[in-house]
Amino acid sequence: MAARPRIRKRAHFPPNLHEPRPGYYTWRDPRDGKSYVLGRVPIEQAIYEAIEANLKAASGKQAKSLAERISTSDATVEDLLGKMPVSTTKGTAKLNRQLDRIIAAAVGTILCTDLKTKHIADMLEAKLAEGKIALARQLRSRAVVVCRRGTSLGLMEHNPAMNTEPIKMVVRRGRLTLERFMEIYEVAPQVNEWLQRAMLLALVSGQDRSTCARWPRRCVHGEYARVHRQKTGVEIEIPVALRMDAVGKSLMDVIRECRSTGVVSQYLVHHVRQKGKTMKGDPVNPDALSVAFAKARELAKIPEEGAPTFHEIRSLSKRLYEKQGNVDTKALLGHLSDQSARIYADPRGIEPIRVKIGGKIG
Repeated sequence: MAARPRIRKRAHFPPNLHEPRPGYYTWRDPRDGKSYVLGRVPIEQAIYEAIEANLKAASGKQAKSLAERISTSDATVEDLLGKMPVSTTKGTAKLNRQLDRIIAAAVGTILCTDLKTKHIADMLEAKLAEGKIALARQLRSRAVVVCRRGTSLGLMEHNPAMNTEPIKMVVRRGRLTLERFMEIYEVAPQVNEWLQRAMLLALVSGQDRSTCARWPRRCVHGEYARVHRQKTGVEIEIPVALRMDAVGKSLMDVIRECRSTGVVSQYLVHHVRQKGKTMKGDPVNPDALSVAFAKARELAKIPEEGAPTFHEIRSLSKRLYEKQGNVDTKALLGHLSDQSARIYADPRGIEPIRVKIGGKIG
């Protein structure tokens, strides 16, 4: 059967260039028959690109524009983000989703093979110009991880995010002193009924706000209170006899205060009255702890410049116990820097970290 005669107006087309619709061009790779869209471009550009692509297809070499698309992946950064593994830690997974949305908005349509260090740098510089230093640091870290994943999948030749300059964090938050803590503690009931109990729990236990917010009511097992750190997945056993001399309270004293609200709840820190969709006994959101603490801090007339946050209670706890001198603060705070603590702190194991008091393991 004879081949279909070539349309006269397309007689000057180079091989493999097609015009399925007037003014709309495609090129078919003679090696595998795959079609590539040039789109609505001037005929001169379509002819040039097709000729270049034919040459590169024949030689097997890589080139730019259409010719480059023949032999390289057409996966975009947004496609790569969709291939990222999801963290098993709820808070980390939520943060990664937020960061991925920002990255996708900034460079999502760029091909992984075309992603340059400048693209990442421009995204970071835009956040720094807005004064969002912490966010810029998080974005850089996430971009490094994403690009590392891209190289492992063969979508990138190198990690362009690694070449960006590390962002130094300027610490503006002041340390919380015991005097300031007590000033805020005194006015806390004016903000919320649960704030004093949350502050005491954080101070005596040394735990962070997320852990305190989800500390189960039924946590005492024998002589220990067991708590699960939300951020790291580490389980810590703290002796209920642990006593902070600076405030004259033990962990058991604080647990009893948390249980004395008369409200049935699964959590130590909980709402004691209904408000909107919040029911009695519901746990307090970690962000609500920070907001309430900031309001109490304002009521205590503590200057806003460098004002300490709820998280600083954790640092204050460590410093007070170190001054007290009879508590293993590395184990108490769930830090993994100590070699012996690291063995028990691995979340894949079943042994929790056990806190020392007076030099003995309880």
